[in-house]
Amino acid sequence: MNIAELIRYWARWRPDHPAVIHNDREMSWAEYDARSDALARGLRAAGVEQGDRVGLLMTNRIEAPLLVAACLKLGAIFVPLNFRLTAVELLPLLEDAECRVVVSEAHLLPQLELAAGQLGFTVYATDTSDVRAFGQLEVDEAGLPTAAIGLTDPAFICYTSGTTGRQKGALLTHGSAMYPGMAKNLAEGLTWRDRVLVAVPFVFTGAVISCFIQIAVNGGATMVLESDFDVDRYLDVIQRHRVTAMTTVPVIWQRLLRSDNFAGADLGHVISAAAGGAPVTLDLIEAYRAKGLALIQSYGLTEASGLVATMHSDDAMKHIGWAGRAIMGSEVRIGDEHGNTLPLGETGEIMVKGPHVMREYWRKPDITAQTIVDGWLRTGDVGLMNEAGFLKLVDRSKDMLISGGINVYPAEIEQALAGVAGVTELAVIGVPDAEWGEVPMVVAHAHGDQEAVMRALEAAGADTLARFKRPRHMVFIDTPLPRTLSGKVSKPTLRDQFPTAQGASPLFAARSEAQ
Repeated sequence: MNIAELIRYWARWRPDHPAVIHNDREMSWAEYDARSDALARGLRAAGVEQGDRVGLLMTNRIEAPLLVAACLKLGAIFVPLNFRLTAVELLPLLEDAECRVVVSEAHLLPQLELAAGQLGFTVYATDTSDVRAFGQLEVDEAGLPTAAIGLTDPAFICYTSGTTGRQKGALLTHGSAMYPGMAKNLAEGLTWRDRVLVAVPFVFTGAVISCFIQIAVNGGATMVLESDFDVDRYLDVIQRHRVTAMTTVPVIWQRLLRSDNFAGADLGHVISAAAGGAPVTLDLIEAYRAKGLALIQSYGLTEASGLVATMHSDDAMKHIGWAGRAIMGSEVRIGDEHGNTLPLGETGEIMVKGPHVMREYWRKPDITAQTIVDGWLRTGDVGLMNEAGFLKLVDRSKDMLISGGINVYPAEIEQALAGVAGVTELAVIGVPDAEWGEVPMVVAHAHGDQEAVMRALEAAGADTLARFKRPRHMVFIDTPLPRTLSGKVSKPTLRDQFPTAQGASPLFAARSEAQ
């Protein structure tokens, strides 16, 4: 069993059922199977063999899911590349992956020139005569490309967000990439009848793995692939194509909620609605509950093939702020700095074991050995677990700050201050402080009177935040918060932009008193 065989299965079993809908054009499972076969033949003719790496630098186009299937049918390793990276940033990734072929599109070719010149891989692209045309890769002739591929064979190298230093490539196998989909589909009752919407870049793990492989390919469902995110078109597509499954970051759910067309939108057919990457607020859950949609929070990371914990929709209101229980076949525990299990309710590092954990960091055995210890993936994320087995993500460990010797988690502060009138979005970072070492500072994109916004934030946090957690400073910015490709706030960018509190306004003046 492998992912390629699943594609062939659905092409035989439901040949006329749509596999992908892109720009309102349907591609059936039979067509998807046949075109990806043709593309696999072309890749083989271009010298790609089992175990070789094939990169994709592309916005959301139909060629993207076709290339995924073609690579997996050959036993090649698919390498999604962030098209927002510069040529200088792409060079070390391509040097690390040693791709034989990279597929792109005309307007992105300048970003590949540096790496192609130094590394010598072959570039194919759509809509251009400057390099080999993508169409040359589709070889329509007899004979199916076949390879002996097992569940433990490599399928994807997905580069982590790389907030510090070089990015690391998580090597996911056919089995690890497939497994969370089986767990999610069984738990939520997702089948071939479902339609999953993807409008975030397909080169993001949450799109290509979590949505396409795990929901569409695993279950024979349909992926509705949108070229980019536009709030009103998103709402239109959800309704027109009767989308039933959506997984995205909370900021997308928030933007949908703010649309003028949200009130009249029919979302009753959406049976699986999940948010990951950041805590989901009570206001957001209640707003969607009023629309008849049970929005749940889940937890995952690239190194665990995108999904670790989720919950049933009935639990969403009972366990607000929690990310659910471990998926079927997975184990989750909270460990101390040495990896020893902590008692329930204590905060520590989230550790994960199961068939969905990556095989390794590509060509980084030392870092792999530090990250996967006795089969347990040390996520670097901070969380806790309750008696019912529910997991709460407290914060990303790299975002934690230490104030007066006490651990402070920005995500907890952000959740307490969420929903204040006049604030479009905010984030909390640590800045140096002569007295406490570090203190929290709010960075906000807001509208209206700034003084009124600050007083409202103080009121919101006065009863919910301990004195040592209350931010000492606040700075307003005129633009939206910087975000990563996956839609998460880029804390490293904010820390670089605001290394100190110079120029910020004081907040929670009482914080200067004894903790």
